[in-house]
Amino acid sequence: MNKVLVLSKVLLKNAGSTWGAKKGSGWKKLLLVLAILIGLIPMMLGAVVFISAMYDGLALLGQEAALLGLGVTVVSVAIFVFGILYVLSVFYYSQDVEQLLPLPLRPMHILGAKFIVALCYEYLTALVLLGPLLVTYGVKSGGGFLYYLFAVLIFLLVPIVPLVMAAVVVMLFMRFTNVGKSKERFRLISGLFAICLAVGFQMVVQRQTSGGVDSIEQLQELIASQENALLNLVTQFFPAGRLAALALQDSGTLESLGYLAVFFLVAVASLIVFLVVGNSLYFAGVMGISDAVAKRKTVGDAAFQKLVKQRSRLLSYFWKEWKMLWRTPAFFLNCTLSGILVPILALLPLLARRDSGEMLARLQATLQGEHAGAISLAIAFAAFVMLGALNSTSVTAISRDGQGFFYNKTLPILPQHLLLAKVMPGIILSTISMLLLLAEAVWLLALSGEFIVWAILCGIPGVIFINLVGIMVDLHLPKLGWSSEQEAVKQNLNPLFSLLVGLVAGGLVVVAISFAGTSLFATALGLFALFALLDFGIYRLLVAKGPGWLEKIEE
Repeated sequence: MNKVLVLSKVLLKNAGSTWGAKKGSGWKKLLLVLAILIGLIPMMLGAVVFISAMYDGLALLGQEAALLGLGVTVVSVAIFVFGILYVLSVFYYSQDVEQLLPLPLRPMHILGAKFIVALCYEYLTALVLLGPLLVTYGVKSGGGFLYYLFAVLIFLLVPIVPLVMAAVVVMLFMRFTNVGKSKERFRLISGLFAICLAVGFQMVVQRQTSGGVDSIEQLQELIASQENALLNLVTQFFPAGRLAALALQDSGTLESLGYLAVFFLVAVASLIVFLVVGNSLYFAGVMGISDAVAKRKTVGDAAFQKLVKQRSRLLSYFWKEWKMLWRTPAFFLNCTLSGILVPILALLPLLARRDSGEMLARLQATLQGEHAGAISLAIAFAAFVMLGALNSTSVTAISRDGQGFFYNKTLPILPQHLLLAKVMPGIILSTISMLLLLAEAVWLLALSGEFIVWAILCGIPGVIFINLVGIMVDLHLPKLGWSSEQEAVKQNLNPLFSLLVGLVAGGLVVVAISFAGTSLFATALGLFALFALLDFGIYRLLVAKGPGWLEKIEE
């Protein structure tokens, strides 16, 4: 067991280079922690208000335990989806696998250590999704010491079962197929599968919660017919969640202790299954994983001449960055595809509802009037900035190079041009996101041509602003010590800074326009002028200070 813990510590330390001990980086770590905490506060407060309202409604029906069951189910599904990607990254595509195999370690030691690493990442997911629920439920229900003790134990146990399920699925697939050697293709397929699974679950839940009168009557009959009927309903996707909810419902009683013991045994049994299956499948599937499959194609002189084109240094480096975003699955899923999917996925909760027509009619009514149009423009601007913040292309532009970043210093390109080439893909993808969201709004809300023109005019400086902020963040906090491309984007905390700036900038704009009472034209002109000046100032700062910041990265 000691070897498992020591190996886990080493693997976590290697994976967490953002927190590594570098000389003079203490203030950056402190700033990073503060930014994370500040960025999470609004989300946590919103979650607490929502959970509190749900608890009050369910308490009137005597079904408050359903809230716990729903929370555990949602977290379990999220952990399973993310677990597929984490297992691939930690178990198969990290570059430490073949270095560990010759060491005097038993298979159980390697499996256990890698499982702990993946579990630590999943605890971060559980902390954001399950933490507010457990605390809010405890406060609303007047839970005592035993409730919070049980809640901590449940929190530690919940991610184990879905992560084991994800690991077993991946190990079976990798053992009996040969796609593992086509790493890039398999990463892309698995990432798309995880996205489709998450979207499908969201659609099912949304359709179930927006049923008609008949389903409501059936639900009333179900609640009246049995105790904890809603709990049984919401835990159908993850039956073990019922044990966790019942253990917390009446914490401290002998019955709740029994439920907790059974839930603990389920987690232990799943770990045993993982070790047995992993010992049989993992090492047979991971051997030779570093080998790559490639098609060897002879390129003639004519074809070679078509491939080689003379371009400017700036444009050449831009095309290199652009192609890397599309050809590398981890970058494609987290940077390129997110710019297209996020605006589309934003429609799903609305389109899945049966009363979507009435909601759209009410929205169209609120857009009438000059001041209402100005506020709507401010909200649209904030949405565009948030879309740019959610796209991590620019804020990971330096980090995505990894150790190959230092090769850039040997290229015959000015540092200013290099930074500009790195920020251009993020601006383009964010602009595509903006236009997609605007097209959806035009389709659903029948926006006027004047509003569309002003929205585009204001949105472009906002998109440029958030991407320039992103490249500045990555210049100061690059994550270059990664072992797989997924770590550079998914385990990089820099996007939180960009998200925080986007939240603050968008929120301030909406609040200011709400109180200012300006017209649509004045609002558009003011936003364009303000953010165009900010963009110019940040650009001049990058041109003046950027080369020096690039040189300091080597230190």
